[in-house]
Formats: sequence, C-alpha cells, structure tokens
Amino acid sequence: MNRWRLRTKLTLWSALVTGLALLTLGVVSALNVYREEIAEIDHRLTANSNLLAAEIPTSSNEAWLGAERSAAVLQNAKSIYGFAVLEAKGTVLYVYPADLNPVVQRPLSGRRFFFARLGDHRLRLANFKRGDLRLLIAADAAPARETVEQLLTAYFLALPVVLVVVGLGSWWMAGRALRPIVDITAAAAAITAERLDARLPVLPADDEIGRHTRVLNAMFDRLQRSFEQASRFTADASHELRTPLTILRGEIEEALRSTTGNPEHEKLLVSLLEQTGSLQKISANLLLLARFDAGKTQLEFLPVDFSAQVTEAIEDAELMAAPARIKIATTVAPELRVTGDAVLLRRVLLNLVDNAVRYNQPNGELRFELKAEGAEVVFSLANTGRGIPAEKHAELFQRFFRLDSDRNRASGGSGLGLSLCRAIVQAHKGSLALGRADETWTEFIVRLPRLDADPATPFVTAAT
Repeated sequence: MNRWRLRTKLTLWSALVTGLALLTLGVVSALNVYREEIAEIDHRLTANSNLLAAEIPTSSNEAWLGAERSAAVLQNAKSIYGFAVLEAKGTVLYVYPADLNPVVQRPLSGRRFFFARLGDHRLRLANFKRGDLRLLIAADAAPARETVEQLLTAYFLALPVVLVVVGLGSWWMAGRALRPIVDITAAAAAITAERLDARLPVLPADDEIGRHTRVLNAMFDRLQRSFEQASRFTADASHELRTPLTILRGEIEEALRSTTGNPEHEKLLVSLLEQTGSLQKISANLLLLARFDAGKTQLEFLPVDFSAQVTEAIEDAELMAAPARIKIATTVAPELRVTGDAVLLRRVLLNLVDNAVRYNQPNGELRFELKAEGAEVVFSLANTGRGIPAEKHAELFQRFFRLDSDRNRASGGSGLGLSLCRAIVQAHKGSLALGRADETWTEFIVRLPRLDADPATPFVTAAT
C-alpha cells in the first residue's frame, strides 16, 4: 500500500510535470534556435554569393588568377569556408581551399541548401547558378551547433534550481490547500459515541471543501439522530422489561415453593426460572451497553486493589472448574492498584472467567497472570480448548456474536459478555484484546492504567 502523504505526492507530481514541461520547452527552443541559426547562415551564403559572383569568371574559358585571388575573395566574403566553380554538367573548374575537393566531387543535391560532412566539420552548402556555371559556396555550421549547445548547457544548469523552487513552492501551496482537510480530519477523529454532537469546522468559502464539510455535517446529524433513537429504544426496552421479568421471576419462585411434589411440574418451573434469569441478565446487559453508548453511565472511580479482585476471581474459577476437573495455574503480582468502578471491574473478571470455563475442555487448564508493565496493569486469562477460528476474530467483540457451534443458550450464552467487557474496560481508559487464539490456547488480555497512590489510601477490594 502506498504510504506517501498526499502533500508529498502533490509536490512530486508538480515537480515532475514542471520538469517535463521545461524539458519540452527546452528541446523546442533549441530546435527553433538551431533552425534560426541555419537560416541566418543561409542568408549569409545568399548575400555572399553575389560578392563571389562579381569576382569569379563568368565563363569556363576564362582563366583564374590562383590562390591569392581566391583568398582575397574569401576575405571579403565573411563567414565563408570555401567555394567551388563547376560547369553545368558538374565538371569542377576551381576549388578553394583544396580540402573542399571531397565534398565537391560528390553528386550535388538538387536542393539549393544542404549539409555535407568534411572530416570533423559539418558544412552548410549553397548551390547557385551563374550563367553557364554553377557556384558552390560552403560555410561552417559549427557556430549554429555551438549556439544551441551553449543554450542547452545554460538551460540544464538552471533546470535543477527551477525544479527545487517549484518543489518548495508546491510543498507550500499543497500545505496551504490541504490545511482545511487536515483540520477536518482531526475534527472528525474527535467525534465519538460520547461526542456525537461535535461537528466539523465549516469554511466560509463556498468551494469544494466547504460543500464537502457541510455534507458531512448533515450526515453526522442523521447519524446522531439514528444513534440516539437506537440507544433510546434499547434502553427503554431493557428498562421496561425489568419490572415484568422481576414479577415473572417472583411468580415462578412462589409457584416453585408451593409445588406439591410433582416432578414434572417442578422441572418445568426450574426451566422457566432459568430462562427468566437469562432474560434478566440480557436485559441488564443491554441497558448497561445502551448507557455506555449514550455516555450516561455513572462510574464510581475509586482506588481498587486489582490484585485482590483477581484473587477472588481465581477462587470463583476454582469452584466453577471443579466439575470438569480443570487445572488452574496462577501468577498474580500483589498490591497492583487501578482507579475504577469496583463493581464493573469485578463484572469483567467474572465474565472472562465464565467464558474460560465454559469453552474449556474436560481436564483442561486455566492460566491466570497479573503483572505490571510500565504504567499499566496487565491481566491475562488463557484457557485450553478448540480455539476461535481466525475468520471470527474481527467479529469477536460484536454484540450478540456467538460461534456457529454455540448457538444454543445452554453453551453459547447471549453473545453480549465480551462486548460489555470491552465497553467497561474502555470506559476505564484501558483495552481488552484477544492475545492468542490457536488450536491449544485462547487468551484474553486486559490492560488498565496503573495507580501509584499512597499506600494509606483505602482500597475497594471487592464488588458488593
């Protein structure tokens, strides 16, 4: 996955596009300058052809005066490398200087202006007709090449500086352009279940970001209303169920006490009593979760001797594990304290113990460990068993989640225990996570902020 920041990518893309544009501009400019330089050479060749035509014979029968006269002619004709006089059929009558012979001896191009190479020289030649003769004038094309080379050298020396300036400018502009998005991201991250009334800052400008922010705020309004309605419904339903369930439980207990030795009747009432208890537990858990969602749970934060609470949970585990002959191994550091609601923390431990015993195997094992790690108290509980499939890990803390093989209430529970435990631990600024889940062991880890209080501070060691 690409982890580059958007600001970095915008800067690099701006520098890349600018670099390509400048390279294209440089190449086009160099070609244009070269073309203009060659056109200037052609213009000089044309102008000097008239000067040379006045100095050379006009007939193949006229005699030449030799090299001295030719040198004088070239001295008057600026920028000319040499010249040659040929008959119309191509017979060479005179060449100056002599090293121009290899070029003159080649078949002439039908074009007026053309290039030819003479050793290390690249010559620009012009072919003019004068009476029954042809005048071939050559000029060195090196000045045109040198001009282009100088231009490209200066261009490529300046290009890195320009790209650095463009990169810095793009970085600054990208930062300015993305600053509203960074602010919106920070504001959106602060919107939680406890702060659903918070909204994103709306920019005064009516641009894309401003409209996007208003759309998101409208979406948050709808989400808040839906969340509040769902939480209110869950809380109201759970609250309304408490009274009839309490009455129903009382009636069943009264009927159970007044039964007159009818085994079938007694068995039915016991089953109804268990189901009613399960409904009461589910209703209480839903009510507590709804309060956590709405941020309305009143927690009593006091110093708690967490070591003592874990010790009590181990004693409860011994009683629960005895029928299945489950072995228990413990490593509990003493006098580790946290700040929190003792009743709810006790509930977390009991839920984890209940799951560890329920999903264990006969003659299995439980491992309790409590230790301090820096500023945290770390509690882990592991049990042997068939484990939790890897594909189920992401759903483990969802409400009403149960493994497919445990859909019956007798073995699978209601599926609210782990989600409630995580909500309680998070309300204490801690975390609950699955530490290990393989074919032999399943481990849950609770981390809570450690309290380094004065030993004289009274503890709350157990739930009431």
